[in-house]
Amino acid sequence: MKAALIPLYHSDYPFERAASFLEEAVHRLKRRKLEVLVTSKVSESSETRRVAREVLNFDPDAVIFFVLTWIEAPAAVSLARELSSYPMIVWGLRMYYESGRRESTGSLPGAAVLKASLEAVGYRPKFVVGLPDEAEALDDVYRYCLVASAVKKLSRSKIGLVGYASMGMYTAMFDPISMRSRLGVDVVHIDTSSIFKELHGIKEDEALKAVEGWKKKYFIESDVREEDLFMAAKIYLVFKKLVEELRLEGLTVKCQYEFSKDLGFVPCVPISVLADEGVVCSCEGDVPLTVTMLVFHYLTKQPIYYGDLVDIRDNRVYLSSCGFAPLSLSASPKMGIGVHKYFFKGLRSSIVLREGEVTLARLGVVRGEYRMHVALGKIVETELRQGLFPAAEIELKGDINAFIENVMSQHYALAYGDLRSHLRALCDMVKVKYIET
Repeated sequence: MKAALIPLYHSDYPFERAASFLEEAVHRLKRRKLEVLVTSKVSESSETRRVAREVLNFDPDAVIFFVLTWIEAPAAVSLARELSSYPMIVWGLRMYYESGRRESTGSLPGAAVLKASLEAVGYRPKFVVGLPDEAEALDDVYRYCLVASAVKKLSRSKIGLVGYASMGMYTAMFDPISMRSRLGVDVVHIDTSSIFKELHGIKEDEALKAVEGWKKKYFIESDVREEDLFMAAKIYLVFKKLVEELRLEGLTVKCQYEFSKDLGFVPCVPISVLADEGVVCSCEGDVPLTVTMLVFHYLTKQPIYYGDLVDIRDNRVYLSSCGFAPLSLSASPKMGIGVHKYFFKGLRSSIVLREGEVTLARLGVVRGEYRMHVALGKIVETELRQGLFPAAEIELKGDINAFIENVMSQHYALAYGDLRSHLRALCDMVKVKYIET
């Protein structure tokens, strides 16, 4: 993550005490692994274009207007106009105690004027009030920079779409123009037939190497055949090559019915392994879901799971996919790769997800309006769906009836931790309606 910090001050106000706050802020942000560029200082008489060039050359995720003393707003507003493509933070310092007396550099009044001035001319800055040694202020700045980083990564992301939306799922479809315009995500279409052709070019020793790696890393059920592992490895290697050649951050695959019937082997395990390796993956050509999963991945660096809403009762939702789940999320070392028994041919991820606090989310479009539905919950102990399929049972913190009323589709993404404030800020940044239940 990168932030450009612009020190703002007024030449008639004492700078020395304020400078110590600047030094402290930079030190503490860097300790949080934030790469910080401190630009030239800006006063009421500064030439701002040079500072703007410093920022543009650095290409940060966010710009921090660090208000050291009282300031005159015009120079900062001019800078904001030059840097309007970046999310902005206005950071004002509250009064501080020195020798038992409350003192001020004049920062907060100046910051309040700047915040309101930027809003008046059409910008939407994040307003942070606090001293640099206060955890709450640092948390606010760090969180906003993390969200800004996720938004920038999203705007530069490409998703590979193998086939198209499965089985008439309108909610899995998307408008490429509005998607690119609103979120920046590009979707690359890939013919399923080209995947099948590439399978013939995978060398046996490459597949063997992949299989041996899986055997060392994952639990494999005793009835899994060697030839099925080899086939899964070949599909995995084709997908991996595709990701590298097209520089994809995400991949969603329509398996029904091309893989499940025409090829006779579903790609559940290949995409589960890719997800563990940092490639966001999903099934059934669900692009809005995959975008949601990308957001989670950029915020957490976790492998991201999704599941179908297969059961809702009391205050719990039961999520389960047909065979996809990042294997590293397993609740038990004795769960891993298994054989599809009844409904499909091939291999499945056969895990129950480990317990813990989680956030559920789903991006969707209703009458042309982008919305994100978010809910906080806790994964509790459960079992494989029908004894076969990966599953997570989530006890929701909010009202189950409100959740039901706002369901965006059957697929929901899941990430560990409470990410509600992050998602709220992200939705505000990209102008997506945020719905929390």
